[in-house]
Amino acid sequence: MDTQHTAESALPVATPGELGIGMRFSLHPHCDDFVEVILGALAEVADAGLTDRLVVETDDVSTYVGSAEDPAEERLVRYLAAVISAAARRTRTGHVVAHVLLSRGCPGEATCDLSVTGLPAPAPVDVPATGVPAVAQWSLYPLLDGGSSGGSHMRHIEGAIERAQQRGTAARAAHYATRLSGDLADVLATAADAWAAVGSEVPHVVCHLTISVGSPSSTT
Repeated sequence: MDTQHTAESALPVATPGELGIGMRFSLHPHCDDFVEVILGALAEVADAGLTDRLVVETDDVSTYVGSAEDPAEERLVRYLAAVISAAARRTRTGHVVAHVLLSRGCPGEATCDLSVTGLPAPAPVDVPATGVPAVAQWSLYPLLDGGSSGGSHMRHIEGAIERAQQRGTAARAAHYATRLSGDLADVLATAADAWAAVGSEVPHVVCHLTISVGSPSSTT
């Protein structure tokens, strides 16, 4: 009998607030009136109620979005899909790029004592299709820090890529990244689901995405 696993499974699961689940993103519309596009997209999504129960802080570099309540991952992805879609609609060319950093379990962000709490295993996110085709370069970083999960970080990364391939969004490998393509919602969900799945085994996990929609040079 695996007594260690039994003991861990008996622990209460850490909440999103305890883990520090959130993201930072920067939006780059390719147009002259980019200020109006960015501010308009942020306001549109707020008016739609997608900021409810989220912490949203925008500065001169990026926007931070944090969720302390379940389903944290789904709230983040729905918000991000709506912002990028809104920006694309407001841009004459439809060409928008977003840089996204997802983080969970950062020791500098929140205090989560894993000796008294376990890691959550959230369900896959449910995000409505946007009708916006997107491509992305996706990187996943399990920060093992010598933790109890042990093993090679590549095992987690390779498993995430295999699941993305089975999903049909992983197009091909690129330098330091995997290329994803599909509806914007599915691209974001692919990355978020992998990030959360690895996070059920590794306390501190970071995911990075560069997302492009409407690029005139896109080869999807």
